[in-house]
Amino acid sequence: MAAGGAGDELIGRIAGVTTPTLTTQLWQRGLRNASMRGLRPLDRQNCSFAGPAYTLRYLPLREDLTEQQLLDHPDSLMAKAVEEIPAGAVLVLDAGGRDDVGLLGGNLAMRLKVRGIVAAVTDGGMRDLAEIAGLGLPMFMAGAAPPPSMTQLMLADRQCPVACGGVPVLPGDIVVGDDEGVVVVPQAMAADVAEGGLEQDRLEDYVHRRLARGEPLPGLYPPSERVLEDYRRWRDAGAPDDLDA
Repeated sequence: MAAGGAGDELIGRIAGVTTPTLTTQLWQRGLRNASMRGLRPLDRQNCSFAGPAYTLRYLPLREDLTEQQLLDHPDSLMAKAVEEIPAGAVLVLDAGGRDDVGLLGGNLAMRLKVRGIVAAVTDGGMRDLAEIAGLGLPMFMAGAAPPPSMTQLMLADRQCPVACGGVPVLPGDIVVGDDEGVVVVPQAMAADVAEGGLEQDRLEDYVHRRLARGEPLPGLYPPSERVLEDYRRWRDAGAPDDLDA
């Protein structure tokens, strides 16, 4: 069982759906705000992931609480979070859009990588980017920021509802990333969205193949009922290269 209660099979299926398709599937179910804004991948060649969210919420720093932000303080929430986050999780850090400090650096990223997280996502900054890139840990962020987080922010809570890139994220929601962005799928919808998304991608691949051989767009996309019938025959035949088989 993957972190947050989502099964490994479900995570594997939803990881096979592109983020554009996920946003379409969520839009069809009434969710229009699912794609995080203002984030970029640290490494576009290594940015695909899927997993349940483990959330951290930051607030502007109150100076009398600065010491609690140090990792060796007995009340450090970050030290607790790093040691309790389950393997397979996506760490989602809500920085309130503050991108001038780095929420994670090389040592924390190393520990999180060893703990088995699959990605880290924040609407804030990150530091030690060359070190983190060398770990092969997928990461999306608002930008590079050398100063440590406790110069401007304080970690206030963990495993609570947060906002990241303008999108609400609840612990256990499925977070999916690829080279087009990061999308949040509510946990209760994940199985249905995965099934619908895989079918949509298969259908669009079929339509794309017919467009590539010169067929006109009207009736093909969006597909007419006749095209849908042709598609279902093709799909049930095992999706052969010969569309007319």
